[in-house]
Amino acid sequence: MKILKTVVVGTGGRSRAHLPIIRILSDKYKLTAVCDIDEDRSKAVASEMGVNAYSDIELMLDKEKPDVCLIATQAESHHVVAQALANRKVNILTETPIALTVPCADIMIKSAQKNGVLIEVSENVRRWPHERLKRMIVEQGLIGDVSEFYLSYMSGSYHGISGIRAILASEAVSVVGEFPDEDDVRERGLIEWSNGIKGKYEYNTSRSNYWEIIGSKGALKGNELHIYDGDKKVNIVTETTEGTNKTVKKSYVDTNPSVVWESPFQAYALPGADDVSVGNVWCSLYDGIVHGKQLDYGAENGKKDVELLMAIRGSATEGGKRISLPMTEPTEHEKILHSEFKAVYGVDIMDMTLEHLKVKYTLPDRLRELMYYGRIIAKK
Repeated sequence: MKILKTVVVGTGGRSRAHLPIIRILSDKYKLTAVCDIDEDRSKAVASEMGVNAYSDIELMLDKEKPDVCLIATQAESHHVVAQALANRKVNILTETPIALTVPCADIMIKSAQKNGVLIEVSENVRRWPHERLKRMIVEQGLIGDVSEFYLSYMSGSYHGISGIRAILASEAVSVVGEFPDEDDVRERGLIEWSNGIKGKYEYNTSRSNYWEIIGSKGALKGNELHIYDGDKKVNIVTETTEGTNKTVKKSYVDTNPSVVWESPFQAYALPGADDVSVGNVWCSLYDGIVHGKQLDYGAENGKKDVELLMAIRGSATEGGKRISLPMTEPTEHEKILHSEFKAVYGVDIMDMTLEHLKVKYTLPDRLRELMYYGRIIAKK
C-alpha cells in the first residue's frame, strides 16, 4: 500500500485532533514534519511526534517535499497557505471553515484546480456516526416527508449548517437573515431549500448546539427519534468495541427493523465520534489521491457551507434583504469583513502572502466578533 508523506502547518489546538489520527493511519500516511510561527511550540510538538520542526513554510516544503499537508492555522490564512501548497503540487487537507469568506475559498479552489491537486476539508459534524445515521433515517422514510428544521449552533455555525445540509440532502436556494434584538440570539436566518423544506438557523445561547428535523411521521430531536404513531421515543446509540483498541463500531436506532450505520473504519483504533470523523477525512483524501475516488466532502461543499452563513449575515447586514443562492458576488458582510481586516493589518486579505504570516498577531475584539457573530456585540 502506498504511504503518503505528510506535513502539518499550525501546531495549535486543532492540529492536536489530527496528529494522533495520522499516527493511527500508519498504513496510509507518514508524518515527517510540523511547522508553526511559534518556533518553541513547533519544536515541542515535533519532539513529541518524532518528526522535523520548522517555523518557515516554504523551507519545510522545499526540504520535505510532502504529498499532503494539513492546514491547521486560523481561517483567515487558509487561502494563503493553500496557494503555496498547490503551487508545489501538494494535496491539501484544511481545517474548518475552508476559508474566512467565499472569495477566499474561491482562491483556494481555483489554485488547486490549476495545479491538479485535491482539497479535502475537515468538516466533522456531518461525519459523526450519529449524524450519518440521521441521514439514513430520513432516507429510509422513518419520519415521513420532511417539511421543516430548526438549527442552533454556537461553535462555528458552518458546522451546524453542514450537518443540516447532509441530513436534508438538499441545497439552499434563498435566505433572509437578521440580527435580533434579543439577549440570547446573536443571529438568525430563515432558509428555503431546493426541495421545498424551510427552516430556521440561530446562534442561540439558550439552545447551544441543537437541531431538529420535522417530518410527517416523526421527528429527529437532538439524538432522539420521535415517532408520532404511538408517541414513541427512541435514542440514537453509538456502540464501541471494548478492549485494548477501543473503536466505534456502529450507530443505530432500535426500531423494527433497526436502522444501522456500520463504521467502515473499525480496523483502526478510533474510540470517539470526532476520532471517526477525522479518520474519515484522512481516508477520503487518501482514496482521492491514490485511487482516484470522489472526495467524501471536498472544497465545493466547504465553500457552500461558508456561502450559506455569509448569505445569512449579508442579508442581516442589509436589513433582511432576501439573498438567492448560489451567490454571484460578495455580500455586504464579506465586504465589511475584508475592509475591517485591511484596517487592522494594513493589507487586503485577498492580497496576503506567506510573508504576512511570519508576523505574530492577535485578532482584536471587533474583528473577532465580526468573524464569529457577524456583527459587533454591544457591550452592556
